[in-house]
Amino acid sequence: MTEFKYRITYQITGLLRFLSHKELMRMIGRVFRRAGLPLAFSHGFHPHPLISFGPPLPVGTAGTAEQIDFRLVEFLQPEALSEKISNQFPKDMRLNNVAHIPLQSKSITASIEDAEYEINLSERSESLQEKIESFMSRNEVFHKRKTPKGIKSINIRPGVLALIWNTPKLKMNLALSPDNYVRPADVLSEMTGWLDDDVKRIKITRTGFNYKLQHPDPTT
Repeated sequence: MTEFKYRITYQITGLLRFLSHKELMRMIGRVFRRAGLPLAFSHGFHPHPLISFGPPLPVGTAGTAEQIDFRLVEFLQPEALSEKISNQFPKDMRLNNVAHIPLQSKSITASIEDAEYEINLSERSESLQEKIESFMSRNEVFHKRKTPKGIKSINIRPGVLALIWNTPKLKMNLALSPDNYVRPADVLSEMTGWLDDDVKRIKITRTGFNYKLQHPDPTT
């Protein structure tokens, strides 16, 4: 059976940014079903719709250029798909774009090099440039992270590619590879010494991705 592959780019803000990745996956599944999309399914004893998500958003982080790949068994024009999906999106989700992409194109996670984040620090800007320079000058910055095997101390410094302070916003470029994944809240905590509860109240937005040279974004 012929299949057709699509990639959507969307925004998730407001209260929906507190969804876990699994909760988001279930919600998107419901959106696609209500939209009546002719989804392609995997083969085997437990078929599931062929939907592939980009890197998970940290809980509490908004996203303005998140991506999802999916396959259909019928060709639909991107404009028609956009209307069907937008009509089913809940409040605090907005569709940016729908693109028909090559079936052989690499997955989102396999194509992405790093992510860009923007953080509004209008009320906490004192001596931030000095803290950024101090952080970036170090080779190692260890952060304690909860894992299924307990508390683990992880060197997050190699995954911090850039920190740019332009009052009142701090921009971060952070690695997304499985062995070098860094969360913006972890960087803020270690760079500033702020308490975790204070960091959780700060608005963080993932604004986009940078793609590997050998796997450029097929939607552009």
